Amino acid sequence: MLLQLANDIHIKSDFFNLAVKVASHVDIIEVGTPALLAHGMELVRETKAAFPKHKVLADAKIVDGGYLEATMAFQSGADIVTVLAFAPVKTIQETVKAADEFGRQIMLDTLSVESIEEFALKVAPFSPGYVCLHASADLSGVGEDSHLTGYAEKIVILRRVLPHTMIAVAGGISLDNLQVLLSLRPDIVIAGRSISRAENPEETAATMKMRVVGSK
Repeated sequence: MLLQLANDIHIKSDFFNLAVKVASHVDIIEVGTPALLAHGMELVRETKAAFPKHKVLADAKIVDGGYLEATMAFQSGADIVTVLAFAPVKTIQETVKAADEFGRQIMLDTLSVESIEEFALKVAPFSPGYVCLHASADLSGVGEDSHLTGYAEKIVILRRVLPHTMIAVAGGISLDNLQVLLSLRPDIVIAGRSISRAENPEETAATMKMRVVGSK
């Protein structure tokens, strides 16, 4: 099980300050959407240069222009780029095409997807590398877990329809509700605000990583 830092900080110096503090405790460093909007793909390039041993995810949330936008992210050093799961099938297909050409992966973000099974069946022919079960930051509070318990059935469906896809979970995940998720056995746990807003981000990330590793 891997731990991903969702780094949404849009002030570049603060973005890297956090990343440096917690890098040794996370497996994937995400250039979050606010940071990406503020600084563009150059921030992806700088992040990969600063952390070459980490996987870097560009949270581009692609919904159109699939091939071009995915290519831009991969050329900038992203190992993974996010695509909204409700994007047209053709768009998803084009992002997969770009990923295959670069030897990288896409992560399909299930924000606003009502039927996980219909979604999974739709994308099964493309064998996506990653799918993220995601509760919106606007709807989930750090430490809340009412929305997380609903992930159990969705993970079962994804395991059945997409057996070779890695499953990530995100949305208000903190040390307070981490155990709820660990019992569901996702492949990746994504944490953002619970780390970035912690009094001691490094300690929080270290504790979270220890629990993730210890759940094996």
